[in-house]
Amino acid sequence: MKSELVEKINRLIWTNQISHYKFVIVHRGVSNDEKTIDGKNIKAFKNRFLILDDETMIPIHRIKKIIKI
Repeated sequence: MKSELVEKINRLIWTNQISHYKFVIVHRGVSNDEKTIDGKNIKAFKNRFLILDDETMIPIHRIKKIIKI
């Protein structure tokens, strides 16, 4: 069974809405251990990883919240 988070991310991609969101992720070593990623920098979602334009792979368990902008 797919998690709600997986379904939400897929829905955002399929409906071309991902660029209207920001993703707050756990990123150790920076202020508050958080980093914000603009949805327009996400090029794919595969095997429970967000894949960014620069090929960075972020596992979805690091997503803390998704914010509509």
